[in-house]
Amino acid sequence: MPLVAYSDSDVSGSDDSSEQNIISHPINAKGLGDKRKRKTSSEGEQPSNLPPLPDSFHDLYSSTARASNQDDPSLHAGRQRQIPHVHGQWPTHVYIEWHPSRSESNLLTKTLADVGKTLAPDVQLHSLLTSDLGAALPLHISLSRTLMLATHQRQPFTESLQTAVGESGVKPFTVTSDSLRWVANYEGNRWFLVVHVKKPPGDQMNKLLRASNRVAQNLNKPCLYVPQNSPAAPVAVHRRHSSSKKHRGSKPSFSYSEDVQGPDSQVYEDMSDHFHISIGWTLQDPKGKSGADTVGEAAHECVCEDALVHLKSYKYSSVDKSLISRYILKHYWNGFVELLPLWLAPNMVTLLGFFFILADIILLEIFIPDLVGPAPSWLYYSFAFGVWMYSTMDNVDGKQARRTGQSSGLGELFDHGIDSLNCTLASLCETAALGLGSSPKGVFTALIPCLPMFFSTWETYHTHTLYLGYFNGPTEGLIIACSMMIASGYYGPQIWTQPVTDLVNWPAIFGEASVIDVWIPVIFSTFLFIHLPACVLNVVKARRAQKLPIAPVFAEWLPIVIFTASCTAWLYSPYSTLLRDNRLVLFCLTMSFVFGRMTTKIILAHLTRQPFPMWTIMLFPLVGGAVLGNLPRIGLPAVTAAVELWYLRAYFVFALVVYFRWALLVINGICDYLGINCLTITPKAAPNPRASTKAPHGDTVSKAQQAANGSLTHKKD
Repeated sequence: MPLVAYSDSDVSGSDDSSEQNIISHPINAKGLGDKRKRKTSSEGEQPSNLPPLPDSFHDLYSSTARASNQDDPSLHAGRQRQIPHVHGQWPTHVYIEWHPSRSESNLLTKTLADVGKTLAPDVQLHSLLTSDLGAALPLHISLSRTLMLATHQRQPFTESLQTAVGESGVKPFTVTSDSLRWVANYEGNRWFLVVHVKKPPGDQMNKLLRASNRVAQNLNKPCLYVPQNSPAAPVAVHRRHSSSKKHRGSKPSFSYSEDVQGPDSQVYEDMSDHFHISIGWTLQDPKGKSGADTVGEAAHECVCEDALVHLKSYKYSSVDKSLISRYILKHYWNGFVELLPLWLAPNMVTLLGFFFILADIILLEIFIPDLVGPAPSWLYYSFAFGVWMYSTMDNVDGKQARRTGQSSGLGELFDHGIDSLNCTLASLCETAALGLGSSPKGVFTALIPCLPMFFSTWETYHTHTLYLGYFNGPTEGLIIACSMMIASGYYGPQIWTQPVTDLVNWPAIFGEASVIDVWIPVIFSTFLFIHLPACVLNVVKARRAQKLPIAPVFAEWLPIVIFTASCTAWLYSPYSTLLRDNRLVLFCLTMSFVFGRMTTKIILAHLTRQPFPMWTIMLFPLVGGAVLGNLPRIGLPAVTAAVELWYLRAYFVFALVVYFRWALLVINGICDYLGINCLTITPKAAPNPRASTKAPHGDTVSKAQQAANGSLTHKKD
């Protein structure tokens, strides 16, 4: 397992395993390109009077420290340096080296040629088997990313690595392979054709990776296959007792448990799906879609293969302390799910629940567009029924997933995404049931659910567990909301404007305050003094358990701060006409998509162990609306009501298009990777299309698999 310290930081286009940059010949659709061979002089032959080699040649092939640090992509087949040159920095790479035999090299070369024939004519596949001079190159399995070490760190790093490997208990093991794959690098601008390495007995590869990552982490260096702002080495999830709500996660395909006793034992994530040997690379997307742009977008949205691999070992975790859920509603949900047909997909169950809310919004817009009323009694009963059915479907979709054997990480993402969309819609029904209209109190009631939803999602990202307290919104909160809607249907919404003392004879406490006057401070205080501190406490505990700094996580509040401040500045501005002209419904529909994407991106990052998403493009128009509604404050004339309305309408269309485009990208990416369907039952486990190279010609696949099975085997000493 060599530790390679390059002489400078001229590292370009590192892949997910920090591959070496090897100048190599392209392979096109016609097969292998010509290899340039070096001619040697016979003994006694007089040296020819040839001109000296150019400096660029020495710069490419020198084995000592290079004098040049200029980035010239033309010398590297178009690759560009990703890590800038810094004097005194040593790019370092930990890996297991393999020198293929002649027969193995011939087989790999033939495999590259066969794969090259299946690619589009404009896709150039470059070999990592030989140099431009025809010399055989060693291959390797990466155990680290490119680590930039200062001169004084090199020796301590080497010694620490030797100690860590020695303490890991790794024994000699055989490395074999099972398939060919395409893997994108971290930057999403380079694709590698790799031979995937099978998991050896005894979990030896994972032990080596954890040892290498632990040493890198101690030097504050990035870890391989771990996001830079996430717990690095070891990658672990604490065992917790799961509860019944929304159990949509799939069982882990494998987990490695250290010999640790007690409730805080750690279960390490299996990284076996990552280990591979790169044999070729290309700058073009081998699928021929849109090159690096498509790859970069996939990586940015956490749907590249490097991110999706975590879905295979993902396990849902929740803690629900609600007594009502545990002793009453659990039996109702267990009975209700038995009424659902087995051909009904769990995600469709979630979606059907959301349709009840959408139906209520349509009825609301038809019969009570001013959100004041009074409306027909049946409409308020309809609101209560729709919210209750949404809650029911939201709680039985996981049970339906287990009944039908369709559990996956996509289930939690889909469930959470629908919950996020619903935040500003179900609360619109509550606003109408209370008769608040497009008023400041109506705005508060319609948008306040976004705050606890965001912080619960933020908490889940760091703790990897959904916590629901003894009194929580998804259970007790929805029961209270449904009860108030039923009361509005029976007594009329005017009941909520009556003094509290008419209901409770405590004049010393409530005075002349109405139910609505008490409603807002009670709801906000519950969030501020109960829900938020509980979320912060759980996150702090998780960070301390992982020995990670605490302060940086509070910067992740930036999206909700901007969202809340912009909504408040826009709607509460005296110069805005949205509330005066009763545009709250359109505003909440728009915010449904904005907030939905903001929080669903967080849960996606949680599922795929990616960095926390600090921003979404959908917040830009919201900030613009806040500025638009306050132009007189900066000395500019106020916009007309028509201009503000058309701005909001354009924002709604923009949010709708961006959200669904993103949702389709993510859902299709996950379904394609896991081989499942989203809204229909998957009859049987479909093969992963990314797991092997599937050429149009059968013999190509056969020979590729021969190269991946048995022939590429060596012993690690």
